[in-house]
Amino acid sequence: MNTKQIQYALALSETLSFSQVAEQLGISQPALSKQIQHLEKELGVKLFDRSFNPVVLTPAGEYFIRNARELVYKEEQLHKALARFQSGERGRLVIGISPFRCMYLIPRIVKKVRDRFPGVQVVLHEIGSDVLRKEAAEGKYDFAVVNMPVDESVLEATPIEPDTLVLAVPNALCATLPAENGMVDFAACRDLPFVVVGQNQEMRQLFDKLCASADFHPNIVAEVVGLISAWALTHAGVGATVLPLQFVSGTSFDENITLYTLKNIDFTRQPMVVRRKGQFLSEYARYAIDLLTEGK
Repeated sequence: MNTKQIQYALALSETLSFSQVAEQLGISQPALSKQIQHLEKELGVKLFDRSFNPVVLTPAGEYFIRNARELVYKEEQLHKALARFQSGERGRLVIGISPFRCMYLIPRIVKKVRDRFPGVQVVLHEIGSDVLRKEAAEGKYDFAVVNMPVDESVLEATPIEPDTLVLAVPNALCATLPAENGMVDFAACRDLPFVVVGQNQEMRQLFDKLCASADFHPNIVAEVVGLISAWALTHAGVGATVLPLQFVSGTSFDENITLYTLKNIDFTRQPMVVRRKGQFLSEYARYAIDLLTEGK
């Protein structure tokens, strides 16, 4: 049973005339009759009683036509719904991103996507870059935001605004720092208490490199899971921390914290929007990526 056969049977149920339906459909009467016979054979019942002129529906035929109309209607609705998904009127946008970057980067993107595509549901998977790279390569997201490096043999990667790293210090700890024009030599920070993230995280690895280049072992007073917690502890005056300036700009800044640029050190991180090569890209996913990469 196929859609064409169902449509032929529905048309015949309206006129009960093979010749009239054949003319309407632009096919020969024998071809129409053959299609109806194939349908009846497959179903194992007679739908039309041909002993009458015009033909009449059998009880099985009446049941079939009633349900076939509902089936065709649902198929039409399905095609319309899928067309809305294709056009972006409806859908599901799945984004992989780290929790701290989600906090400052994603809210405006989600707002603009929802404004343009109100039928789209946005789902955020907030995890670390290593997992994001792996799962993006498996096609689990429409796209993810991760730091370099990425495997560009598997992933399509587009850069966005680089992270600029700054030193955030509670004002109560600033008195001993020899700062000049908002800049400080990191070697002069050896006596500061530091709040850091875990050793397996990229930001911690950058921090360790900073300390090594400044030739000192840091006084780590707190180790936390993520930058959001590090910022909170700095906000509470526990210690200084290194974090992206973009994160600070996207949060409610605390006047009790001073930000310093690190003198003679140009440490940045390059985030990328990545997705599996060849993966289908919906209109709303493309719009979100454009917002991220073009900084709109």
